[in-house]
Amino acid sequence: MRTVYGNYQQFSFRYDPENFVFTGYYHKFEDSCEKAFVSGKVLQKNGMAFPAGLETKNETCWRMDGRDTIVSCSAFTLTFKITKAGLEISSSANVRLEGHLFWGEKVCDTLPGVFAGTSSCLQGSSGPAVRAGDDMLFDRQKDRALRFVSKGDFKLGFDWEKNAYSFKFSHNGTAPANGLLFEVRENFISGRMHMRYSPINKSGWFATAPVGWMTWYSVCFDAGEYEVLENTRRMKEILGKYTDNLVSWVDWEWYHADHSGKGNGDCDVFAPRKDAYPNGMAYVAEKIKEMGCIPAIWVAPSNEGHKNKWFEAHPDCVRGPWVTWSGQWWADLSRPEVQEDYIPMVMKQVLDWGYVAIKWDCLSNTMITWSGHREDLDDQSRSTEQLQYGMVKAGRKALGDDIFMLFCNPLTDCELGTGTSVFDAARIGGDVFGWDEFCERSIDRLYHFFPLHNTALYADGDNIVLRREFNTKPQARSRVSFYGISGMPVTVGDRFREYDDELIYMLRRIVPVVDTNPVEFEVKFPDGAGRKIITAFNRPFGSWQVAALINTRENPLDVTLDFAADCRLETGSGKRYAVYDYWNNTFLGIFDRNIQLTIPPFDTAVLRVTPVEDEMLPVLVSSSRHLTQGGYELVSMERNASGGTVCGVVKCVENDPCRLSFYVPEGMTVTAENGQWEQNGSCGVLTVADTAGGDIPWQIRISK
Repeated sequence: MRTVYGNYQQFSFRYDPENFVFTGYYHKFEDSCEKAFVSGKVLQKNGMAFPAGLETKNETCWRMDGRDTIVSCSAFTLTFKITKAGLEISSSANVRLEGHLFWGEKVCDTLPGVFAGTSSCLQGSSGPAVRAGDDMLFDRQKDRALRFVSKGDFKLGFDWEKNAYSFKFSHNGTAPANGLLFEVRENFISGRMHMRYSPINKSGWFATAPVGWMTWYSVCFDAGEYEVLENTRRMKEILGKYTDNLVSWVDWEWYHADHSGKGNGDCDVFAPRKDAYPNGMAYVAEKIKEMGCIPAIWVAPSNEGHKNKWFEAHPDCVRGPWVTWSGQWWADLSRPEVQEDYIPMVMKQVLDWGYVAIKWDCLSNTMITWSGHREDLDDQSRSTEQLQYGMVKAGRKALGDDIFMLFCNPLTDCELGTGTSVFDAARIGGDVFGWDEFCERSIDRLYHFFPLHNTALYADGDNIVLRREFNTKPQARSRVSFYGISGMPVTVGDRFREYDDELIYMLRRIVPVVDTNPVEFEVKFPDGAGRKIITAFNRPFGSWQVAALINTRENPLDVTLDFAADCRLETGSGKRYAVYDYWNNTFLGIFDRNIQLTIPPFDTAVLRVTPVEDEMLPVLVSSSRHLTQGGYELVSMERNASGGTVCGVVKCVENDPCRLSFYVPEGMTVTAENGQWEQNGSCGVLTVADTAGGDIPWQIRISK
C-alpha cells in the first residue's frame, strides 16, 4: 500500500497504512528539508496492534487555510488536518496513539513544561523530568515550543532506552472533538519576555552555573590584593574537593574607594588602586590561576569618576559631569569611536591581564543617564536601548565567545533586554545584604526572570551572604536552600574565616550547582509569607522532586505541600509518596495527597518527595551529599526484586561520608554488602565512605 502524504506551508505528514505508523514534519520556509518532530503508531484502545492487511483508502479536502486528509479502513478513520498553526490528528473510533517526539537537536536542549502555568510555586526541572499536565517541549537553541493541545487523554513521558520524549493519547469521544494538535510557537521566550533571545553558551567555562567568591559583599572597599588571594586560597581549601572551576571575582573597588562618583586619584578602568593592588591586576589574576581557580573582574567602561586616558584623548566622545554613585563622566554611546575603539580597548586590557570572566556593571545607570540627557548625544537617531545594545555587542566581539560575561543589576526588563542575547549570566536584583533585601531582590526577582534561567543565560540572584551580621542560622539555611534548589550561580559574599563548621557544611551541600531549567515560561508573582521552590528530577534510575518551603517572616508558618497542585504529581488510584526532611535528617513517612508542616520563623524545610511504586524493595528517599538528594551525586542505581538487592554508585568526597536513606517496608531485613547499615523503624541509612573519595559502589540486600 502506498504511503499517504500531505502538506500545507510549514507542516506535513506521512502515514504508512500497512504498519499504522504516522510521522509529522515541521520546517521553516528557509530550511532545506523537512524534519520529523513526531513519530507514532495507531493502536487499539487496549494497546493491541491492529491486524495487518486492512484495506485503506484516503481522500483530501483542500481549504483556503489548510487541508484535511481522511484515511479510512474497516477499523477506524483518521483525519490529518494541517493548517499554518499545526498538525491535528483525530479519529472516528476509540483508538490510541503512541510514539516519540523529536524536538531540538539534542535532548539536553529540549525542556518539558506547561504552556500556560497556573501554579503559585516556582517550578523547575532537572533532566527530562516530565510532570502531570506538561503540554509542551521547548527547544532552547531555537527559542521555539512544540505545544500539545489534547481533546482526550494525553500524557507526556520520557523513554530512556530510546533517549527521546514519548507520548500516549486516547479518547472516548467521536470526531471531531477527539483530536491531538501539534502546534509550534516560534520566538517563544523572546515573544513572552519581549527581549532579544540567544541560547545560553554551555560550551564555554561553565556547563553548569558557576561557583565562586566575590570581594564586594565580603570586604567592600577594604578589598585588596591580600584579601582576594587569601579568600581564594580558603575557597579552594573549603570547596575545592566538592566542585571544579571555582571563580574568584574582583569587584568594583579595584579602582573605586567610595561611592562619591567623583573618582579616587588616578584610578580608573585602566589603572587600579595602588594602595590596594600594589602589584597590579595581572599579578592577581596569575596568582588566582596558580591556586587552580578562575580569575574574574568587574568593569564599567561606560562612565568614570575622572577622565581616563582615552576620555582625555577623545573629548568629543565624553559628556558630563553628571554625578552618580558610579561616576560623573559618560562615554557618548552614539559616537562610533566608543564602540569601535574605546570598548574594545578596555576589553583587550582585561584579556591581557589574564581574566576570563567579567562582571559588566552600571548598565542601568547608563540607560537612565542617557535617557535624561538625550539632547547631549551626538547622534539622537537611535534609542538608548539600541545604543547600549551596540556597546555590549562591541564588548562581546572584542572578548570572544569563550569569555564569561555577567550582566550586573538590571532594574527593569528594558535594561536586561539589551543583554539577554549577549551575556552568559545576569545579576537579577540589587544588593542583598539584609534579609528583606534578599527576599525582595533575589527570591522575588527570580519569580520574574526564571524563564530566562538556563535558557538564554544563568539568572544570578547575587551573592550568597551567610555571616551572622545579616543572618540568623535559619536565615542562612534559607539562603542556602533557595540557591541550591533553584540552580542559580553560587557566589559567596563573606570572608571564609567568618564561617563556622555548620555554615561550611551547608555551603558544601549546594556545590556544584545542578542544572535546573524553568517549567513555566512566563513571569510569575509570589504571594504571602511563604515561597515554594520545587524542582523535579529525572534520571535513568528514577524520578523524584525536591521542594524548598521558605518562611520569609518572623512568625511560624503553616504550610501544605499539595502533591497535585504544587508538585503536579498524580494522586489517587493508590499513588503514594515517601517524604524526607533533608536539614533535619528525618523520614517523615508515606503520604498520598499532601503533607502539612509548620515552618519556624525565617527557616526553610527542604523535602524530597519520592514515588513508592511497589513494596518489594527498599526505596531510596534521600542522599546527604547534595541538597538535591541524588541530583548530583547518584551516578547509578538498580533495584533487583528477584535478587533481593538494591545497588548503585555514588560520588563521594574524601573523608566526607555520604548517607543514603531508604524507606524499608514492614517485615524486611536489610544487610549492607558494603558500607554501614543502621535502621530505625521504617527508615534505614547506608553510610558510604572512602578516604580517597570518587565514585563508590554500594549494595544492600534484603530478606524476609
